[in-house]
Amino acid sequence: MKQLVNCADEYIRQCRIKDFALLKVCLCALGVMIGLSVPEKKRKWPLAAAGFVFMFSYAMLMAEFLKIYMDER
Repeated sequence: MKQLVNCADEYIRQCRIKDFALLKVCLCALGVMIGLSVPEKKRKWPLAAAGFVFMFSYAMLMAEFLKIYMDER
C-alpha cells in the first residue's frame, strides 16, 4: 500500500494543470452517471450526502489554498 501511495505522490508531482482538469472532468462525468442511476423517489439522501461532501471538501481545499496564498503575500 505504501508503494501505491508513493507512486500516486510522484504522479501528482509530475502532473500539470491540464492533467488535473481532465481528472476533474472525468470524476464529474462519473458523478453524473451515478446520480442518474439513483431512482427519483430516493434522490433526497444521496443529494444531501453529496452536498455535504462537496461543502466539506471545498472548505478543506480553500483553507489550504488561502494558507498558501497568505504565506506568498
